[in-house]
Amino acid sequence: MEPLRALGLSAEAETAYVDLLHDKPVDDEAAVAELLTLGLVERSDGELVIRPPRRAMDALAERHTRQAALARDSAEMLNELWKAAAGKQDYLEVLPTYAASQAVLNSVQDDAREQVRAMTMGNLAARELRIVEGMFEALERGVRYDVIYGAHVLQDVNALHLVQSCIEAGEQARVFPHVPLNITIVDDRWALVGARAEGEKGPGFVALVVHDSPLLSGFARIFEALWRIAVPITGGTELNDVNAAPSLESKRLLTYLSAGLTDESIAREFGVSERTIARRIGRLQEALGAQTRFQLGVQASRQGWL
Repeated sequence: MEPLRALGLSAEAETAYVDLLHDKPVDDEAAVAELLTLGLVERSDGELVIRPPRRAMDALAERHTRQAALARDSAEMLNELWKAAAGKQDYLEVLPTYAASQAVLNSVQDDAREQVRAMTMGNLAARELRIVEGMFEALERGVRYDVIYGAHVLQDVNALHLVQSCIEAGEQARVFPHVPLNITIVDDRWALVGARAEGEKGPGFVALVVHDSPLLSGFARIFEALWRIAVPITGGTELNDVNAAPSLESKRLLTYLSAGLTDESIAREFGVSERTIARRIGRLQEALGAQTRFQLGVQASRQGWL
């Protein structure tokens, strides 16, 4: 059954699926769990029931499509970096010190005309998060700010309050668990790019100013790719730890959700009311900063909870 093997199913899960198609009993719980995760089967009144596979497979294909799109965007960025290293680099300025990069960052607010797109890894200590000089003034004169923060802002009350004060002033903010580097893009004219590095002499910091070039376009595409899958932060977002491991019960609930079971079916499996299941799902959404059940599935998969 090559189609099933291509989905990553084990040989045992393939055998279990074929047995179920022929109304044979299946005792391999690990194989059943694989089939439940893909949504190929569900439990009904204690029995395993084959589900129509098209819906489950379409959902799986969509997840792979999004991952492939992100991989292509990342490959494009790496290609631009490779070409920049191999050719003329007069559109790159290397900033010699961290202080120099901070001076450039503070100049962004005065130089921006229409839009600033930024993503920040965050400092090693969340308490060091600060609002860059002149940001509120730039927002007041109509500059749009789209900012992706690392997960640290959901783990420290002071950091979260700072972000929410920016949101109240007009910033659009989202959170992504693993922001790869610091980028600030100004009106598609130039960008400040920075990253930390660990060396023999301890931690270091590398920063570049990238002017209009294919490399700048590549950074912009990377930002847009992450923006599409990052989770919005609002004034009502509360502290949580996106890295905390889920309980076995939460994993089981997430598995049923990813398999496409209804709240009614899940409630039967847990022996509780639908309202209780809805509350548990709501708590999981809060824990992962997800506004919808779709985002909950994406975030849970990204964290390795599924």
